[in-house]
Amino acid sequence: MDEVVYYVKNDNLGFYVPYAIDGHERNYVPDFIARVDDGRGDGDLLNLIIEVTGERRSEKVVKVDTAKNLWVPAVNNHGGFGRWAFIEISDPWDTVNLIRGFIKHFQNGR
Repeated sequence: MDEVVYYVKNDNLGFYVPYAIDGHERNYVPDFIARVDDGRGDGDLLNLIIEVTGERRSEKVVKVDTAKNLWVPAVNNHGGFGRWAFIEISDPWDTVNLIRGFIKHFQNGR
């Protein structure tokens, strides 16, 4: 994808999102992180957390909701780590269309 400038599988990078389930603190390690040109150019790339999801278990719902609705707004509010967003991919064969649709929707929400 031309929009993806860089990407990395989040394996042994130390990047995680803390969350709690049933009173227990845990760390969620998303699948991928991509630096995406969402129309603002190379100087202001969007950091896109990409989670590829199979079966929706209750713990997965909590992890995704925490990352999407708490962590991303918090890191964006801080402002010191660039811009962040989160996408959950349920159909890996349609990843390109899903990411492009997300970027388009994200651009319109500015």
